[in-house]
Amino acid sequence: MIVAAKGIVLKVVKYGETSIVCSIFTDSLGLQSFLVKGVRTEKKKHQKANIFRPGNILDLQVYHNEHRNLQYLKEYRLGHCFQEIGENVVKNTLLLFVVDALGSIVHTDDAQEELFDFSLHFLQVVDHAPVASLRNLPIYFIKELARRVGYAIRENYSAQNCYLNTYEGCFMPTQAQAMPIFDKDISHKFYQLIVAEDIAAIAAVDTTAAERKAVLDGYLHFFQWHDKNFKPLRSLPVLEAILH
Repeated sequence: MIVAAKGIVLKVVKYGETSIVCSIFTDSLGLQSFLVKGVRTEKKKHQKANIFRPGNILDLQVYHNEHRNLQYLKEYRLGHCFQEIGENVVKNTLLLFVVDALGSIVHTDDAQEELFDFSLHFLQVVDHAPVASLRNLPIYFIKELARRVGYAIRENYSAQNCYLNTYEGCFMPTQAQAMPIFDKDISHKFYQLIVAEDIAAIAAVDTTAAERKAVLDGYLHFFQWHDKNFKPLRSLPVLEAILH
C-alpha cells in the first residue's frame, strides 16, 4: 500500500556502501524506519543524501507494510526548505535539541498528528525568529512535548504553594527532600514560564542563563521521572553552552 506522509528526519545510520537506514517521525504513520538505497554514491551524494539530514522536513510516498520493520520509499523530497537554521549555529543547535527530544519520546508507529504538527510549526517559527527571542524556547518545546504525551506540571502556584516539586509534578508548601530542589525565586520563574500560552508569550519572559538552565533541567527531570522511556538528551550540554 502506498501512503502519502510528511516526516521529520530523526536519525540516519549508514548501511552498506551506498545506502542508509533512516528513522523518520511521520504525521500519519508515527515513527518509521526506511531503507534508502543508493543515496551515498559519489555521484548522487549532494543531490540525495543531504535530504535526509536530521531535522529536515520531507514529503514522502511510502510503500507501507505493517508487517515489516523496514519500510521503503517510492518518492521523497524536501517538504520545507529552512532559510536560516542550516546557517545559524544557535538555530541549528535548537533544531538538534528538538530532534533529540522527539527521538527520545516517539517509539511507536501510532499516529501522533497533534505532536507532529506542533513540532513542525515550532521548527518553522525558530527558522524565522530573531535569535534574541530563542532563549526560552527549549523550555516551551519540552513543556508542550510533555503535555502532548500526557504529562504536565500543575499550574497551582500560590503564596502558599511556592516550591516546585518535580517528583509530585506540582507546587507545594515545602521544598522537596531530594534533588532537584527549587527555592522560591526559581519556583516562581518556573511558573511564569510554564503558564506562557504560546511562543511569543514565553519569549517575552525575562530570564537569566542560570534561571533558564534550572527550569529546563527541572522540566526534563519531571519528564524523565514520570516517563521512564524518556532518556537524558545528548544535545543538552551543547544547547546550554550555545543558548545560555
